[in-house]
Amino acid sequence: MNRSYSSLFVEIGKYAFITGAVVAALVTSAAMASSQGFKAPVAGPMKAISAQLAIKSPKVNVCPATATMAGWIHTSKPGQVSYMIARKGGSVSGPFTLQAVEAVNGGMASFSKSFQVHNAIDAEYRILVSGSDGKVMSNWVPLRASCKIKLGG
Repeated sequence: MNRSYSSLFVEIGKYAFITGAVVAALVTSAAMASSQGFKAPVAGPMKAISAQLAIKSPKVNVCPATATMAGWIHTSKPGQVSYMIARKGGSVSGPFTLQAVEAVNGGMASFSKSFQVHNAIDAEYRILVSGSDGKVMSNWVPLRASCKIKLGG
């Protein structure tokens, strides 16, 4: 009878050790996954969260000169997003479509465009995101060029 109890305790000890090792492995893998930033996919339709616009005006007084416009649209997840560029007190161009790619907190769509300024300008522009009921737009950003010296072109 002594032998059967000691065998039983040895078997229970083996299972307790194995169970402890499995629990430790599960806890470790869960901790590693959370530290890697894994997250569940966002359910529902893609939504625009915010928009940013940057314009680098020409730094010279000579025209034509090159200016650059860049924009970023933050979304809830990757997918297609449409936007327009509005001039304060003037026209709206677009719509244009971008593909938002996976980013840290959802999705990110971006564009960059260089263009020639041929005449003096002092205007402000902003991004309007389509399908957001006018709720998602960038701040107004200036484009300024004096064009005091005009070259052919």
